[in-house]
Parts: sequence; structure tokens; C-alpha cells
Amino acid sequence: KSFWQLPVKAQAGIVWTVIRLQSQVIFSHKFVWFIMAILSYIGLIYAINYQQPVYDRMEPEDVYIGVITMPLLILAVYLNMQAIVTEKEQRTLEVMFTTAGSRYKVWLLRLGTLNALLCILTFFLSILVFYTFMDYSILGMTWNTFVTLFFVGNLTLYFAVRMRSGLGAGMVTGLVLFLHLISAGIFDYAETRYFIFFNPYDIPDQMDPRLWDIWMIQNRLGVFGLGLVVIFFALRGM
Repeated sequence: KSFWQLPVKAQAGIVWTVIRLQSQVIFSHKFVWFIMAILSYIGLIYAINYQQPVYDRMEPEDVYIGVITMPLLILAVYLNMQAIVTEKEQRTLEVMFTTAGSRYKVWLLRLGTLNALLCILTFFLSILVFYTFMDYSILGMTWNTFVTLFFVGNLTLYFAVRMRSGLGAGMVTGLVLFLHLISAGIFDYAETRYFIFFNPYDIPDQMDPRLWDIWMIQNRLGVFGLGLVVIFFALRGM
């Protein structure tokens, strides 16, 4: 029987098994260490922030960038660096391309699981920060953070495919983001809809909040669309 002809319970069991196995491959059995590193980072930032006077503590725009986005961004870059390199080092890359059926299904399943895990991790991290730092929309924080992770991760994957090097892909991705930040400072578009790291919580003075919300939606949809384009070219480049 095909997957869609199976009972719902059997389908759920297959989905869980595939996600569990893909997660083991993606994290190389080091998932607990990744979580501990992120929690340790948040705990350190929380301790430093708690020691500050009330008027000097972190604002929502600081929490969005420094507490949630940065550690997950590093994780997204690392995991996408290893997506190709791990298969190459273990000499299983050829198997991925000789599996019966479309090779795109195999890689879409791998990358879909990777991004789904990043989204779930972002959601639970947003909940943790909500109860430790300040109040905000948990779903809004999850969406705004994940869009950036999705694009940067796929950009790293694209460079890994083209360069056939995970380390080189990470370095080039870091260089591209650094140049983007520098150009945003030079040409003064860091507070516009064209900035990849658009901070929806950092509303400029004398800015209409309704216009800012429109910019936010346009930016998030644009960055997510760029992520889809990059992952398409990455798959084609394989």
C-alpha cells in the first residue's frame, strides 16, 4: 500500500520514524549538546541582564537580535554547512543520488526536516524567553526569527553545494552577511524593508506604526521568498 492508503495511526508512526532518523543524521547524535549550549548562552545573558538596573535592561529589539536570533543563526549556518559535507565524508553522498525515485524528494525530506526542527526550536526558545525576559507575541517572535534563519541557512547550503566545502560555505556566508551589514550602515537602509535582519521591534522615531507593520510583512515575505529561490538553486546545483 502507498503511504496515503495506510491508517492514520500507521502514517503518524512512519512520519515520526522518518523525523527521528533524519534528526539523528542532521544533528549527528549531538542534539542534547546543541540544546545545552543554547540554554547556557541564554542563561548567561539573563544573569547579566538581571544584574543591570531596571532602566538599563534589554528591550524587545535587543532580545530579538541578541538572545534569540544570534544563537539560532549560528546553529542554522552550522547545520546547513554539514548537510552536504557529512554525506561526503561518510561516502554516502552517491547513495543519496542513486536511491530509487526522485533525488529531489530525498533532499527535500532532509532539508524540510532540518527547517522544521529549526522552527520548532525557535518556538520553544521564544516561549522560554517570554517567561524569562519580557512579554511579546510568541508566534510573532517565532515567525520573524525563523524567516531569517530559513534564508541564511539556505544561503549557506547553496555555497556548500557550489564550493563543495562546508567550512568555505560558512566563511563565505559570514562574509556576505558582514558586507550586507556594512552596506546597510553606509547607505542607511538598516531601518527599511530591504534589510535582511529587519528588526520589527525597533520602530524608528516619528514612524507610523501602520506603515512599519506593512514594511515588516513585505520584508518577511520577501526574505522567505529569497530563501525558497536559494534552496531551489541549491538543489539544482547538486
